[in-house]
Order: sequence, then structure tokens, then C-alpha cells
Amino acid sequence: MEGVLNRTYKDEEVKRFNILYVDDEEVNLRIFQRAFKRHYNVFTAESGKDAIKILEDNQIDLIMSDQRMPGMTGVELLIKIVPMYPNIVRMIMTGFSDEDEIIRVDKEVGLDRFLVKPWNQEDLKEEFDKALELRNPTEDVVEPPPVAAPAEEKPKATTPANPSKQELKKEIIKSVEARKNMMSTVNMDQVIEFNVSLRESLLPRQEELKLYLDDAFVLYEHNRVNHNGYWFGEVDDKVLITSFNTNSGVIHALTLNTFICATLMELMYKDRVFDPKEILSSLSTRIQNRFFGKKYDENICSIDIALLVYDKQDESLLFGGANHNLYSFNKGGEFKTLSGNIAPLIPGVEPDVNVLQFDTFEVSELYFISNNVIDDSTKKSESNSALLSTQLLLEELHKFPMIMQSKLLLEYKYKSLVGVRF
Repeated sequence: MEGVLNRTYKDEEVKRFNILYVDDEEVNLRIFQRAFKRHYNVFTAESGKDAIKILEDNQIDLIMSDQRMPGMTGVELLIKIVPMYPNIVRMIMTGFSDEDEIIRVDKEVGLDRFLVKPWNQEDLKEEFDKALELRNPTEDVVEPPPVAAPAEEKPKATTPANPSKQELKKEIIKSVEARKNMMSTVNMDQVIEFNVSLRESLLPRQEELKLYLDDAFVLYEHNRVNHNGYWFGEVDDKVLITSFNTNSGVIHALTLNTFICATLMELMYKDRVFDPKEILSSLSTRIQNRFFGKKYDENICSIDIALLVYDKQDESLLFGGANHNLYSFNKGGEFKTLSGNIAPLIPGVEPDVNVLQFDTFEVSELYFISNNVIDDSTKKSESNSALLSTQLLLEELHKFPMIMQSKLLLEYKYKSLVGVRF
């Protein structure tokens, strides 16, 4: 897990501040880490106890805590730590109506910001930067000389950088009322946009694939109606590349695609699972447990997915798929379909996966293209005709550099596709 969370990017900005996010939901911590790791040194904790330990070992400039957590609430955490770290920027985030508790923490230790879930990445970064700059002005800002405090006075907690007490109280009441109204009248557009933002926060940036493979590309149409997804990562010289499509409604697809990305990240970086069969089995079980329990109806959704594990040490490749094939060319330019299971992945049903093993000496190019993308791009209703059109197109393009192939395939309306060359 630490490998992906601490990757260095060429365009990474200088990080001036250390921020700590506390939330008992691990997936929320991963989403937050991925969203803000390029801008700050991000620390995360799953409990108030873990947060206190991090504060003891690190200089933290800003802490944002979820309110409702088992053991110690966000309010209780701030009341406990602010006297020890009086200059820290403190923020509370909640998805519930905790007006009295929020006002309590503001009264006792001061609060820089009260935030309501769901959060928007750009808005939240703006709030962070505003509070941090007010508390830690840049060097070119001329500050008036400090006034020495009487010797007998003890240091006081820094006054919160944002609004006055009355303004913050009004903001808390207003936010709570807005939250109540939102809960009573669900705005489906907001729900969908929130799910889109979650999905986007977990998708690896397309240019990252070149960090793992010299010649590769990702095509992906970033919109709310794209039911397809992808994910890739590397650890211990093993690269995992996945492509998938969720056969369900828009909101179900967005939610499940986000969960699939988060689960693949955990399986690879935390659990160190590299067997396609084991990955698919775990995905099936976790989706069932997380979303459906015993009430699952296979008509609600199914998942077409292809998984490829590339071992850089011995140049071996493992492929497993569920109603999602790989399309390849060998060194001689011969086209071949690597078939996964005919049946899609059904949550809660143990997949009967036939794992194919081969090596990079047997293939030159590989393409991850789901059946729905093939059908949509060729505007054909029968998949055999569509596949033939895709094969003919790939036979024309596969000799070109991958970057040129991606541009040409984009012109042919392929909305989700991964291509790699070994």
C-alpha cells in the first residue's frame, strides 16, 4: 500500500504542509490520500488513538477528523489534542447533523472549519490552503513584530484562522439545515456527480502506466455514463492491469467501479495477492458482502473483467477473465484471442477461472477491450461481426507506436481500452 501512496511524480509540487485525516472507514482514507498526496504530506488514521500516535511522532499542520467514529468522536479527539498542539489547524467533517457537538468543540478549543460530506476535492483543497496560509504565511508576507506576552502567562491556543465565532455558528446551523434538506429530498444529479468524483479519485492517471511499461496507453471516456473501468499498479516487480465493465444502472455502475478499484488496490498493495483466480474470487465475495448480503439478485448486476499480472523478473504473464478477453499479436504479427470465462463475474458466486500462463516472448502487443466497447464502437448488434471489425482494425494499427494507435482508436470511438507492448 505504501508504494502506491508514496509514488513520486515528475510534476509533483513542493509540499509545505503535513495534514492528517482521521476516519474509521479505510476506503475514505485511501480516496483522501490519493486525492491530496500530490499537494501535501498526507497522514491518515483510522481512529482517534492512531491519530494521537501520529501527532506524537510528526509535526502536523492541519488535522481534519470525521465526527462519528467508534471509541472516540472527532469532537472528543480535537478537545483532547488541541491543548497539546495549540497551533494546529483543526477541522471537523461529518455526514450527519451534529450541531450541538460541533458548537461544543468550537466553544472549548476553537474550530477552523466545519465541513459536510460529501466533499469536493477542489473545494476542500481551497479550504485547506486558505486556513494553512493564514496560519503559516509565506515568507514574502511582512508580518508586524510580535508583542511579547507577560512572563507569567501560559501560551494560548492559536485563534482559528477562518470565521469569527458568530459566523462559524451561523455556518454550522446553515450547513446542518442544508444537510437535513438534502437527506429529505435526494438530488440524484448530486449523488451521481459525487460517485463520479469518487471513481475519478481512484483511477490511476493514464500517463502513470508508462512508469511500469515503456510502451502502453489507456483510452478512457471520463463521464457519468461510462460503465467501464480500469486499474493498474505495481509492487515487488509485479504489474497488475485490469479492465472491467459493470452491467447495471448508472449509480450502481459508478459505485461498484469505485469499489472495484479500491479493492484491487488493497489486494495488491496490502494483501500482496497476484493470482488472477484469487483476485476474482475475492472481488466476488467482497462485492457480495459489501453491497448485497443475502438479498443479491444476479439480475441487478454482473461484471465483465480481465486481469493480467506481469512479472518483470521472469517475464511471465498470468491472465484470468470473466466474459472479457484479451486480444494479442505475437512477434510474427499473428492475431490471437486469449479467452477468459464465458460467464461474467457474479457477486457471491465463486468464479470458475481458467488462468492462462505465457510469457512476453510469445506476445508482442496485448489489448484489453470489453465486449460492450467492441459492440458500441462498431455500431453492430452481433458481437461476432463487431469482433471481426475490431480485429481488422487492430491488424492495421498494431505495428504503429502505441501513442499513435491510441489516437487512431479514439477516432474510431473506442471509449475504454488498454494497450501494452512488450
